[in-house]
Amino acid sequence: MRTIKLIGGALVLMLTIWSCVKTEPLDLEKDYTKASAERSKSIAEQEAKAKAEAEAEQEKKWEAYYKMLTDYKQKSWKGEKPFSYMFWAGWVAVEGIDKSWLQSIPDSTTAIAIWGGYAKEPEELTENQKFDLDIFHKKGSKVVTCYQVSNVGQGLPGGLELFIKKYGREITAEKETERVQIYARDLARHIIALNFDGFDIDWEPTIGNHSRAGYAEFVSTNPLYMPVNGYHANMITFIKELGKYFGARYEGDERKTHLRNLFDENFAEYHEKEKEYIKKYKPYFEKHNAVDKKFYLLFDGQFFQMTKEMDKYFDKYVMQDYGRVDTFSNYLSSWTANDKGSRTPEYYPPATRASSTAEFEKGQFTLIIDKAKAYKTKNGGVSSYKGELDFATTARDIGFSNYMNNNHIKFRNYKNYAWMREAMRVMDPRTDQEYGQYKEELIIRTPKK
Repeated sequence: MRTIKLIGGALVLMLTIWSCVKTEPLDLEKDYTKASAERSKSIAEQEAKAKAEAEAEQEKKWEAYYKMLTDYKQKSWKGEKPFSYMFWAGWVAVEGIDKSWLQSIPDSTTAIAIWGGYAKEPEELTENQKFDLDIFHKKGSKVVTCYQVSNVGQGLPGGLELFIKKYGREITAEKETERVQIYARDLARHIIALNFDGFDIDWEPTIGNHSRAGYAEFVSTNPLYMPVNGYHANMITFIKELGKYFGARYEGDERKTHLRNLFDENFAEYHEKEKEYIKKYKPYFEKHNAVDKKFYLLFDGQFFQMTKEMDKYFDKYVMQDYGRVDTFSNYLSSWTANDKGSRTPEYYPPATRASSTAEFEKGQFTLIIDKAKAYKTKNGGVSSYKGELDFATTARDIGFSNYMNNNHIKFRNYKNYAWMREAMRVMDPRTDQEYGQYKEELIIRTPKK
C-alpha cells in the first residue's frame, strides 16, 4: 500500500512539473535573427560614430588650413605679403570639370575678378556654386566682378535697357548725376546679394573696347554725344557713391550705416524705383550678415585725376602694363598722356598698392615671372588677364620645362596653374628642399547630397 502511495505521489509531481513547461516549440530562428539585427545595429552605430569623429577631425584640419590662408591674404591686402590676382572666367562649378570650380584656383590667390561681370540673380546660383563660393571664402580668397564701365545699368540683370526703362535717360547735368549714383547703389546691392566681395572698375574711355559712337555717361568722346558733366566727372561721382559701401574710404560704424541705408526702402534720398532692388535683395543682405563684411574696391585702366583724396577710396590698383614691367608712377603718367583733357596725377600711391598684369590671352606667360621678380621694388604683386588659360599648364609643359631648364630650376610638381604658382613662389620663396617634399593635390569638395 505504501508503494502505491509513493508511485502516485511521483505521478502527481511529474504532472505538476509538466504543466509548468511551455508546450509550444522554441523559435530559434527568430531569436537568432533578433540577436543578429542588434549586433548589426551596434556595429553600424559604432561605424557611424567613428566616421563622424574622423570627419570632425578632418574638418578641424581644414579649418586650421583655412585660417592660415586667410591670415596670409589679409596681409596681402595690407601690402605685407604679395598680392596675387586673376581676371578669370568660366565659373559654373560642374562636377567632372575641375577648371570650372573656384576651388581649382591656387589656394594662395588673394582674389579673382569674374571678368565680364555676373549679371544673374542670386537665386540662379546652383547649389554647387554656392558651396564652391563658401569654400573659396573659407580660404580667405575674394571674388569681385569686373568689366569695362561705359553705361549705367551694365552688369545688372536687364542691363542698360532695363535701367533706362526704370530711370529714363534725360541728358541734363542733374539727371546724369542722379543716374550715376543710382547705378552705383544698384550695382552694390546686386554684388552683395550674390555674396561676392566687391568691384573692380575697368575704365578706359579713350583706348578700351567701349563703344564711344553714341551717348554714354562714362566714355563718350564724340562731341555730339558728350555727357553734360563730362565723363571724368561722372566717373568721380560713381566712385564716391560706390565708395560708401565698398573700398577703403569708410570703416567701422560709418560704413555700417551706409550699408544699412543701402537696403532701407524708406531712406529719403533714394529714387522711388530703387525699392524694387531693395526689397528683392535685402533678404540676402541679412542672410549673409553683410553689414559686418568688408567689401573691396579696385581700379584698373585709365585713372587721370589721381589725387590723395581719391586714392582713399581704393584698396588696390591693377595695372594694365601688358608687355612690360612698369612702376605704378610711370603707369599713371603714361595713361594721362592718352587723354588731352586729363591732368597729370597729383598723387602717386605706393607701389605696394598696385599689381602688375601679364596678358595670358596673348601668351605672356613667362612675363609674369619678370613681374614677380620686380615685387616690392616696382609693384605689390602680380595679376593675370584671362588667368583661367593657365589651368592646363603643368610643370611638364614644354614652355614651363624650358623655363626651368634655362634657370636651372628643379623640384616643381605643379599639376595646374604652373605659371601663376611659380610667380607666387618667386614673390614669396620657399627652398628647393621644401618643394621637393611638396605634393600637389587638386581637391574639389562638393555639397553633401
